[in-house]
Amino acid sequence: MNGRVMRLSAGEAPLRTSRRESGAFGHPTQGPSAKLAPRAAASHPQRVRRWFGLGLLVCVAGCAGAGSSDGPEVSDPTADDSQVASEAASETVAELDVDSETVAASEGGSEEAEGESTGEGADESGDEGAAESGNDAGADAVAAVMAMDGSESTSIGGPRDGRIEGAIALPASGPGFRSNPRRPNAEGSYGTVEMVQALVRASAVVQEELPGGELTINDLGLPQGGAISHHGSHRAGRDVDVLFYLIDRDGEPMPSVGAFLDERGRGFDFRELDDPRDDHLVRIDLPRTWRWIQALLEGPDADLVQRVFVVEHLRTLLLRQATRARAPAAIRERFAAITCQPGYPHDDHLHIRFYCTTEDMAAGCEDSGPTYRWRRVALREAGLRPVINRPRRDRPQAPTTSSAEARQNAGRMAERVEEWLERREAWADQPHPGRTFCR
Repeated sequence: MNGRVMRLSAGEAPLRTSRRESGAFGHPTQGPSAKLAPRAAASHPQRVRRWFGLGLLVCVAGCAGAGSSDGPEVSDPTADDSQVASEAASETVAELDVDSETVAASEGGSEEAEGESTGEGADESGDEGAAESGNDAGADAVAAVMAMDGSESTSIGGPRDGRIEGAIALPASGPGFRSNPRRPNAEGSYGTVEMVQALVRASAVVQEELPGGELTINDLGLPQGGAISHHGSHRAGRDVDVLFYLIDRDGEPMPSVGAFLDERGRGFDFRELDDPRDDHLVRIDLPRTWRWIQALLEGPDADLVQRVFVVEHLRTLLLRQATRARAPAAIRERFAAITCQPGYPHDDHLHIRFYCTTEDMAAGCEDSGPTYRWRRVALREAGLRPVINRPRRDRPQAPTTSSAEARQNAGRMAERVEEWLERREAWADQPHPGRTFCR
């Protein structure tokens, strides 16, 4: 590939970086940075304000805060569910305390449209034919990814100071999911074969059983791994951020956005931070979100799923949904055990971390804690012992922004935005008796 790394597009073979081309330890490829935002603002002011304004408030401090995941194992995973007060997720929109005058109608499609215009008078049948062709090409790309062998990628080091060789890109779209075209890092769609396949597989299950929604997948890692902007981890190809499935104020599925959600699983899509007239009410789609998680924990690589970082009150809602859905007890207990809230809440997305494969461990892959019982058993059967990563103090650091800096950079914000940010700070400080935050 002559040292070039390209994004996977419809109809192309799955892209991966050659192990010989992976470069020096911790060497990241180019991506959005502090210098990019001002340049982008000139051509896409609304988009940049949304992603680099509130987006930084939502993600930067939170994603960076999840860099360390060492924490205790949960001996009784479901004993603490009643400790977090939250109302039933089946609450109707009419019962929500929302000022309807400031909630706008459905979003116009001009800004969201992607791709080039076909010009005036485009033939409708031609559009349909192009769409069918694109779908076929996308299906071929997904099929190629799913046919790959896990040995084609190798994760080396740990989540906070590692790298990856032979990384593959998440396809741009597939059954029930899309790779976010406006993710925080343009080149952040690369990971191990096992992780990418697990994401695609779980999304297809939801699409088959609960069609209508679409999962939006944000950052994985860079093509060669290493430090990646806005994250304290995501360096070794085994971390991924997944937005929640959402429904709108009428209960209809809608595209996922980075809206932080409260104890009821509701929130707002603040499109322009200083204009309350375009605030759109959203709620977590619990049935689809839980079904996706269950599929992930039932898949062939389920034992590689190490951690799910999520705010405590949404963890509780998901556990309740698991009970309503009559999910197998073993799956509910596994989810309860591996989920935890970092010191800064993950209330707009799930941050999922995977263990090293036994094959990658032989090449230098290292896990972060904790090591659960089933993991120790699997390693013992393979003749291995846990290898815990101790991040180097001199490791390259990615650009990060504190919540205070992001808040200042966002400029003037409407009263409702300020109120929700204050609530969010309380979620980070509120103690949860019987459970500890991830360190």
